Amino acid sequence: MMRKIVGLICILLMAWMSLAFAADANSGLASIEQSQIEDNEALPLTVDNRTLAVFRVGISSYTQRDRVEAAKLRLDRIIKTKGLGKVSSMPVIPPGVGIAILLDGQMVFTIQPGDINELAGETMPSAVERATEQLSLLINDRRELNNPKQLLFAGLHTLVASVVLFLGLWVLSRARPRMLKLGHSYLAQPIARIAKNTVGVTIASLNHSLQWMVRIVLGLLIFSLLYSWASYVFLQFPLTRAWSENLNVTIFGFLSKAGLAALDAVPGLLVVAFIVVCTRYLSMLMAFFFNRIERGELSFAWFDRDTAGTTRRILSVLIWLLALAMIYPYLPGANTEAFKGLSVIVGLMVSLGASSVVGQFASGFILVYSKSLKQGEFVQIGSTEGTVAHIGLFATKIHTNLREEISIPNSVLFGQNVVNYSRLATNGGVISQIIVTIGYDVAWRQVEAMLLMAAEQTAGVRADPPPRVFQTGLLDFYVEYHLRVALDEPQRRMEILHDLNGKVQDVFNTYGIQIMSPNYRGDPEHEKLVPVEQWYPAPAKKD
Repeated sequence: MMRKIVGLICILLMAWMSLAFAADANSGLASIEQSQIEDNEALPLTVDNRTLAVFRVGISSYTQRDRVEAAKLRLDRIIKTKGLGKVSSMPVIPPGVGIAILLDGQMVFTIQPGDINELAGETMPSAVERATEQLSLLINDRRELNNPKQLLFAGLHTLVASVVLFLGLWVLSRARPRMLKLGHSYLAQPIARIAKNTVGVTIASLNHSLQWMVRIVLGLLIFSLLYSWASYVFLQFPLTRAWSENLNVTIFGFLSKAGLAALDAVPGLLVVAFIVVCTRYLSMLMAFFFNRIERGELSFAWFDRDTAGTTRRILSVLIWLLALAMIYPYLPGANTEAFKGLSVIVGLMVSLGASSVVGQFASGFILVYSKSLKQGEFVQIGSTEGTVAHIGLFATKIHTNLREEISIPNSVLFGQNVVNYSRLATNGGVISQIIVTIGYDVAWRQVEAMLLMAAEQTAGVRADPPPRVFQTGLLDFYVEYHLRVALDEPQRRMEILHDLNGKVQDVFNTYGIQIMSPNYRGDPEHEKLVPVEQWYPAPAKKD
């Protein structure tokens, strides 16, 4: 932390030295910048970082820019010929034309009636007083700039102020552990004992909050030290003294304006709080209503139980968006150009970056309200087979039999074929099938009876509707048989089909029927059968 502070101070010192050496260059660049300003605008007369007056009108054929340049030339000429004399003012003849600002009795510039900003409450006497005061300070600064002894004292004061700054920063860096220890003893522990039964209030959370509070306090103290040092150092040197004066005026002016703005914003913030509270309670009421529909405690013709959760979330988002639109005019600074520009930038960023999000949302919206999927159904999406665990507006989560959770983006899911094993399985189970190919030398009636026998012996196969066998093809070397069965539990589909395939092999072995297809080349010398007594060779065990 100390290295960062030292680095910050070094950067500040380098910036101050660069600005001090560049002060003369700035006065030379002022005429170039002024040449780019329109003649009908107000131009300040700035010399050595001090604004002596503001010219808002021209005189005869002289524009405001001409008046500024002429005043600077006259001031330089008077200082070179007369030296640093006395500042005074006198009316211009004829009366009412303006007031002349004099140095050693010679006119430097005049203040015209058109230069007075009456809308800001400025008057001719106040403008003249300010011009003479600033010119007097400018002359005093020039005197000190030509006095080596005064500059030496300024350097010594800067050195002492820098030593004090480093000492203050060192003390603050050492004070942090002490502040944390005192805060832990006198704040965190007593609060934890008082709120020991409150959810979320623990000694660890209080210590974390205490660390942030100490950081904020130390940051404010460090900023105050740096600000005081910069203001004091700038005040010591003639060329930067105006910066110190303007810095103080700017900081305290900003703080006073911020305080007044905060007070003015209190009524609007109260309205914002009222809108937020009303929206919050309305959202809670709506959540209570839709949660009861989702649990089946309420039923309405226009609200479906399966889509109640999604409807609740969408309506909640719409309510909060409406509340945000109502809150916007009451936010502090909502009518400023900066706030409007920030709103446009944020809206542009959302528009450019949310195209895919909008596509996901639209796909999820259609998916939910088309009711192609429901939570708890057993489905197959592409190569993924499992139970629907959650249907969101942006993605759908599938739990597989391998204890995996697969999240499928709704835009991807929306473009694929979805096989739903549970939708039509409520009354008659889900229909599944296995395929067996047997040669023409086996009677088809025997094959059909054996397949039906295997289905009857398999647990999980429904008796109603009964299993059925279909001959779906008379091929070159064999007949293709489809055994279709109804399963009670779609989630156990793979397990039941595994048992069914095993029963088919056992029944065919029992009756001496070989399953040789589909790669038929010829009859073997010995039948390819497994005798019953050899059904359980090691390491297999009887069921």
